[in-house]
Amino acid sequence: MGWLDRITGEDPPVAEQTPEPTEPEALDRPSLGVKALFDGVTPDSAHSVLDLGRASESSFNVYARFARRIRFADLLRAERRADLDRALGESVPAQPDRPYDLILVWDLLDRVAPESRAPLIARLAERAAPRARLHVLVEASDRSAVQPFHFTVLDVDRVRYTPDGPERPARGRLLPAEVERLLQPFEVARAFTSRSGMREYMGILQ
Repeated sequence: MGWLDRITGEDPPVAEQTPEPTEPEALDRPSLGVKALFDGVTPDSAHSVLDLGRASESSFNVYARFARRIRFADLLRAERRADLDRALGESVPAQPDRPYDLILVWDLLDRVAPESRAPLIARLAERAAPRARLHVLVEASDRSAVQPFHFTVLDVDRVRYTPDGPERPARGRLLPAEVERLLQPFEVARAFTSRSGMREYMGILQ
């Protein structure tokens, strides 16, 4: 009892508590790759933007400065990547009258099987306008496990990385020369390594 603790001078036992696991916080980061994507692009209602990630109001508002046709495909979700070819057909239908001028792939190349990477880029090239621009993120660290994110464009040079589930095993780091080959017929025009441990590429369709 409490009075006995006071008489003997002993402190009452303290129950050990296991801290609750905390979710990683979203991080707002500068993005030289996204900046390069939009650099020199003039606002034009004929422009068309394709974002392979999740829809967000912030991203939409940024894209709307440059284009009037905007599509979010949400292909980063695991259940959509299981049948990527079908998901591409359903979410990114061909539109010959309004091909895409600006395409944001994010880190999809890291998330899909190696044999799916080249066909993905080929399908995007089929849906792209002449001289279309493509933005890609690739894991550049040697970590064995990586944190998946979904990405929100906050401004033409700033992106929010929001954790999207538990860490997943890395598929093997894509080296710059491999990325350049994979992105053909998009030719890498700019490349940057960010403090997040990812490398950004901006390619232009040749």
